[in-house]
Amino acid sequence: MALKTTVKISSVNNLSDARYCAGMTVDLMGFDLNPSSEGYIDYQNFVELTGWISGVELVGEFAAQTEIDTLKNAVKQYELNAVQIESKEQLDAIKDEVETILFKFNVDNLAKAEEVIEIMETVQSDVKYFLFESDKDVNYKPHIQNEVLKLTESYPVLMGFNISEDTVDGLLNTSKVKGISLKGGEEIRPGYK
Repeated sequence: MALKTTVKISSVNNLSDARYCAGMTVDLMGFDLNPSSEGYIDYQNFVELTGWISGVELVGEFAAQTEIDTLKNAVKQYELNAVQIESKEQLDAIKDEVETILFKFNVDNLAKAEEVIEIMETVQSDVKYFLFESDKDVNYKPHIQNEVLKLTESYPVLMGFNISEDTVDGLLNTSKVKGISLKGGEEIRPGYK
């Protein structure tokens, strides 16, 4: 069963999510590879989780503060062909090392729309998707969502905030958004969420 749009799952940290999402044919599955992050997936866990799945592009997710050497080493160690980054410096360091690059903007601390557009203009030739996500579980005011949706007219945008079962069809039918991004969750115990 094909999904209606491109779907990325962020912060996958357990086998239940990994297998379920792969079975549902999501396109991109992200793993937090920031060593200082609470959701960090070390190499051994990454190999264990990804050994059970196929048919999905694996994405190493890196925060803006991830050092360039750490990023480059992880791309080699994890044998990544897709990364999610948050800065132009990171992009410049790895753009020749991977096939797929997602550039993330966190809507919790977005700068002015003009600054976001300037960054997007500068990096668009090396980026497959621009991802807009929130670290908070809140609904943003419509004007923020509308600003991001305006960008879908000119850029390949994945929407990762203000998504719910009730809103997703309307979003896909009324905008040029390229897809959606959802987040994995914590297990209570293996197989239970």
